[in-house]
Amino acid sequence: MRRRSLISTTLIAAAAIAAGSAPGAAATGKRATKLHCTIEVFRQGAPNPSTIQFGFVSCPRPFGAGLHYNEVTVTRAPADGVPGAANGTFKNYYNRGTTSGTFELAIVPSSLTNITYSGTVTYTDGTGKFKHVKGRGTIECTTTDGGAHKSCVVDSTLTGI
Repeated sequence: MRRRSLISTTLIAAAAIAAGSAPGAAATGKRATKLHCTIEVFRQGAPNPSTIQFGFVSCPRPFGAGLHYNEVTVTRAPADGVPGAANGTFKNYYNRGTTSGTFELAIVPSSLTNITYSGTVTYTDGTGKFKHVKGRGTIECTTTDGGAHKSCVVDSTLTGI
């Protein structure tokens, strides 16, 4: 009887682990959540080669709407037919906490005013409700005014929320 009980307990635990619902998994926030967020940013001064940007971020729950801040450095200016590159750090401020991390972008101008920025974003830290946030994603931004205002879309997979 004891052997049957041990086997049953082992099978139930294995099934729970295989299903991703092991005890404590939800409590530690290890479940991956896919998010689609938008960001509107406004450059503060011309990159020379660095600048800061402020703006607004909008994500689905549990984040919601918030403020966005980033510092960006152009590491390679775009040239004729050759994309440029930029990297930096960001912090998003929400009512229930913050998220922060890094990004790397390719800069592809189609004219002096129309520019596309695309690359990766890495979430490394957070505060408040989001203090355990980690993850990666993609970012794509466009501008029609030479980079003074950018509209961005960020698709990420995060854990710890």
